Amino acid sequence: MKLETRKFEVLRVSILSHCSFACVYCAPKNKPDLPNFYPKIHYLSPELLESKIKALTSHIQLKEVHLTGGEPTLHKDLVLLIQKLKEVSINEIAITSNGFFEDGLIQKMKLAGLTRMNFSLDSFSQRGFERLSDRKLPVERLLNRILEAKTVGLEVKVNCTVLKGYNESEILDLLQWSGENGIPIRFLEFMKMGPLQEEHSDCFYSAEEIRNIIQSCYNIQPYPTAPDSTATYHITDEGFIFGIIANHTEPFCEGCNRLRMDSLGRIYGCLSDERSFDLPSDPSEIPFVLQQAMDTKKMQFTGSELSMKFIGG
Repeated sequence: MKLETRKFEVLRVSILSHCSFACVYCAPKNKPDLPNFYPKIHYLSPELLESKIKALTSHIQLKEVHLTGGEPTLHKDLVLLIQKLKEVSINEIAITSNGFFEDGLIQKMKLAGLTRMNFSLDSFSQRGFERLSDRKLPVERLLNRILEAKTVGLEVKVNCTVLKGYNESEILDLLQWSGENGIPIRFLEFMKMGPLQEEHSDCFYSAEEIRNIIQSCYNIQPYPTAPDSTATYHITDEGFIFGIIANHTEPFCEGCNRLRMDSLGRIYGCLSDERSFDLPSDPSEIPFVLQQAMDTKKMQFTGSELSMKFIGG
């Protein structure tokens, strides 16, 4: 049984179900964010990841596996997880992190096979960083981690979720810092997911508004963008590269090639659909389950009650 014209090529794995931050768009205070089927803390084991990857790659060709969370660097076996992916011939191995982890981890991950790091950087100012993350930690440490990853030779990107009333005034500062350091930055529309669904419209800041702010100071031109990219990229006259991920106002769902897995090993076909599927032990049944996951994909993002951290972002 073959998948139809669309196919899964990227797997995003939430390797654990918790985070060291409580960002306002993911886990705000006084808002429940745990589905009733999730244990409070759960780690995806290296053995389970390996078995799931082997089951999947016997039926689909994965060009990338992207490890997310929660905060993936909290996983005690993170380096081993990366090694397992390398051993089963996954060539592109990426991770998204908040940047707060022990010294030396970046080099260990690179030696294990990591090829790219994406960092969440939602504010350039200390006050803004604390307000968005709900943590009194030095934003300078995050900036240094980003530069460290670039220095050791990893491909690096910066992600900034833009929320009205929180950080839209920092878009230009973030673009300048990233651009001057030769790092592409992606500005994300706040997605209608998880605990802040009801308040989504209050915090939403559109792709058009983001572009308008950037164009108030910079001349921009289109920059080459891969057909399956979630971001639309531009470049300024100064050579600063930025992308905008606009799930709501400029949907790209019809080109989505992403499959997601949670820390329990269940797969999801679409961010806008909460249905998950277990991969069967009988290899002959896997194509049917993959088709079920594919059938959940939408042509436009509609939102979900699940918090992003449970299904790999």
